[in-house]
Amino acid sequence: MHVQRNTRADLTSRPRLQAGRELKELSDALTSVRTAGQAAQWAGALNAWHGRWRDFIAERTWAKDDPANPKASRQEWWWTHGELRRCYRRLERLFREGKLFAFLDPGLLAGGPVPRTSNLLEGGINSLVKRTLLEHHGLPEEHMRRACEWRCYMRSHAPDPYALIAGLEQAAGTQDREPTDGNDDGYGDGIQANNHDDPTNEPGFYIRKGHVH
Repeated sequence: MHVQRNTRADLTSRPRLQAGRELKELSDALTSVRTAGQAAQWAGALNAWHGRWRDFIAERTWAKDDPANPKASRQEWWWTHGELRRCYRRLERLFREGKLFAFLDPGLLAGGPVPRTSNLLEGGINSLVKRTLLEHHGLPEEHMRRACEWRCYMRSHAPDPYALIAGLEQAAGTQDREPTDGNDDGYGDGIQANNHDDPTNEPGFYIRKGHVH
């Protein structure tokens, strides 16, 4: 799952520090949580970890004490164990916001079991959206959104694209149009049908046929 992947990115697969090893074990245990009681036990273990290592992750390194560090040229100080601190705060925030064990939310369970991970979403909808953007790279942002919306709509339960097109055509037909003389070719007076056999033709804009070279 994403949370465990982010933990590995921060702490590596084999953390060097004891605090990191313990926190990674907690992160790995997320996939074993299946009930509300287990979720509460996991949260208690995370809180206990913070109680043991609170002072450790609050340590700072000052630029004057480590002038060779690249950070010293940009800031006055930084968290000594920044990756460890970031990992803990991510886990704590996700739990506090109710996102870490959302699959146990009674409101969501009313409609049936909820997947414990987002793997189905990543392999289904999200990969579809990413592929759409890859296949149509270079689109303006607004067109990107429209392309993704269309692709998702076509994967919905009962898509009916023709109904959407008919609705657009009907909306376009209700727009006010300027009065014509009955011979409107759809282009107004600015563009004329090109008749090369007519000697009265004058240079200007014409409807042309053929390929553009």
